[in-house]
Amino acid sequence: MKIFLSKGSTFLAVALACLLAGPPALSQEGDDREAIQASLRALHQHQADLAELAEERAEDDEVVQLANTLRRDHAILDEWLAEASENSDTPHDEHALHDREAFEALRELEGEAFDETFLSYQMELHMAAIEYLEQNRPKGDEQLDEFNNHLLVTHETLLVNSELIDSLL
Repeated sequence: MKIFLSKGSTFLAVALACLLAGPPALSQEGDDREAIQASLRALHQHQADLAELAEERAEDDEVVQLANTLRRDHAILDEWLAEASENSDTPHDEHALHDREAFEALRELEGEAFDETFLSYQMELHMAAIEYLEQNRPKGDEQLDEFNNHLLVTHETLLVNSELIDSLL
């Protein structure tokens, strides 16, 4: 039996752990910050789209539950990112981390085939996003502002969610 954390507990546990861990070496300036913001906003929106697709096409209730957990976490992260960022209206699509072709292929699947492909795609998407965040960490110990705290919490949330995905693969 797979176990999912209760509503909000995944995000809150990760946020608390990040705040207690102290300041990380994350800071972006100007264009880099805007590009990172745009990429993350696109990722958060893409999770909402994937959850909607899972509700329509998944066979396994645990896949639907996972998709809804991911949608909830990413909605919270997106709202926080908009508040933490100077330009909350950054366009989403031009900086997307996701693979549009893979998403379109998912739209053609149903049932067990959808479930397996969805989980594999989610794992790839989460690993790519984790790697992206890790590559965009600058060197040094810099002041932790709200945007950089968001990046840290997003990174940790993606790690936790990738473990949930892996538990269903």
